[in-house]
Amino acid sequence: MNDTMNLLKELLKKEKKLHFTLIDPENQTPKEAGRRAEKSGDYGTDAIMVGGSTVRDRSLVYETVKEIKDRSGLPTILFPNCAEAVSGNADYVFFMMLLNSLDRRFLLGEQLKGVPVIKENKIKPISMGYMVVSMSAKPTTVEKAASLDRITGGDVEKAVNYALTAEYLNMECIYLEAGSGAERPIPNEMISAVRKVVSVPIIVGGGIRDGRCAREKTNAGADAIVNGTVSEKDAGKIREIIDAIKK
Repeated sequence: MNDTMNLLKELLKKEKKLHFTLIDPENQTPKEAGRRAEKSGDYGTDAIMVGGSTVRDRSLVYETVKEIKDRSGLPTILFPNCAEAVSGNADYVFFMMLLNSLDRRFLLGEQLKGVPVIKENKIKPISMGYMVVSMSAKPTTVEKAASLDRITGGDVEKAVNYALTAEYLNMECIYLEAGSGAERPIPNEMISAVRKVVSVPIIVGGGIRDGRCAREKTNAGADAIVNGTVSEKDAGKIREIIDAIKK
């Protein structure tokens, strides 16, 4: 992997902190996804992530990516839950391993199925160590979809060990994910502990609903904040969050 493929490094040269808007193709029409991406771009988001925990319709992903690119001009990054969610018209793909999964499908299986599409369409891969942290009383959608070695907010040492494993495997970034609609975000203490031991960018998402919370996460060591659910419910909050982490 060469540095020209690493979008995160390029973006972080320009901005101290990044914001990504996550759009789930199943939660709105492609045209509405394009409008959401355009508005998020106006507010200052740096890229649009496209994916969800249950997406399996490649044509839907394709149309969603097309509208996003037409309306926003922002980099599009696939965030696929399976090979069927890999669309050939995206700019980048988070080529990720769900580190704390107990299911081989999320460690290597879906990746093997997706690589032909990535190679054929010359989508730039960004290798990611993806970690789901349980921050809700009831399992989030991603927790239901994958069999996990459960990490709670208090399991800081376990999270650190998984993060170090990702860096030692030469992955380009780490994503600490509380899940869509999580009751609580990733604890600041966990982010800080991971930041102390890894050098790669740290992405944090799930349960971040306002600017104050987002700023806490970047102060703790997050390089990028991801918002999905909040951007669907209250677009104005995206502006508040971006302003908080960038200004």
